[in-house]
Amino acid sequence: MKSSSAAPLDVRLKPGFKRKASPVLTGLKRNKLLYLMIFPGLLYFIVFKYFPMGGLVIAFQDYQPFLGIAGSPWVGFKHFVRLFTEPTFFMLLSNTLILFAMNIVFFFPLPIILALMMNEVRSKWFKSTVQSMVYLPHFMSWVIIVSITYVFLNVDGGLINELLASLGYHFGSG
Repeated sequence: MKSSSAAPLDVRLKPGFKRKASPVLTGLKRNKLLYLMIFPGLLYFIVFKYFPMGGLVIAFQDYQPFLGIAGSPWVGFKHFVRLFTEPTFFMLLSNTLILFAMNIVFFFPLPIILALMMNEVRSKWFKSTVQSMVYLPHFMSWVIIVSITYVFLNVDGGLINELLASLGYHFGSG
């Protein structure tokens, strides 16, 4: 019996033969601009949705801000046991469920009703004014909105009260 050592397999490609690319790589190359467009949204979810979930560890710790998440002592389910055994737990739960129900019943349909009502308004000036007033708080700081409201409605020198006073309306004990 001859002993032969196993020689490595010599696989050579024929001249002109191209190795087939993986379908996954082909798809990535073909749709690279689409994947590039996905990147900002993916980055948003990673930074603002996924990364903050690391802070959920605080629920299982006796968290102390100066020690940080890594330095605070671990207490396990202590806080959850305390929450569910508090005598006020069912009152807190019912308040939460009542607020949730009120939000669904009253505040969910209001924007839809407002949109339907605004669709029926014929005056473009009135429609655009109301739309601006409704959407303004979503795009500006609440400090600015409160300041503008204060300037308009201030009893002493407010724009609307001064306008009403010039029209002959007088308020107060004067």
